[in-house]
Amino acid sequence: MIACENGCCRIGGEVTVDSVGGLLRELQPRLAPGTRLDFSGIERADSAALALIFSAMRQAGGKLAVSGLPADFVTLAELYGVAELLPT
Repeated sequence: MIACENGCCRIGGEVTVDSVGGLLRELQPRLAPGTRLDFSGIERADSAALALIFSAMRQAGGKLAVSGLPADFVTLAELYGVAELLPT
């Protein structure tokens, strides 16, 4: 589920390999430089959430902000060696 308002898209539910394709299709027309992705509403995420973030970054011209990332998700990004690439 994605709800966008005033340049912020709140992502809820699960961001997994099974759901990320649909989420990306839903998110794509709403992305613009400066868009903020709010992950505070997610219930479960796997490494597919990283793919969602990096794909959204490309589509937004690299100008994307992310908030509400759970601590375990940041740990996952660190394990993959991409934590420093996550937008803030």
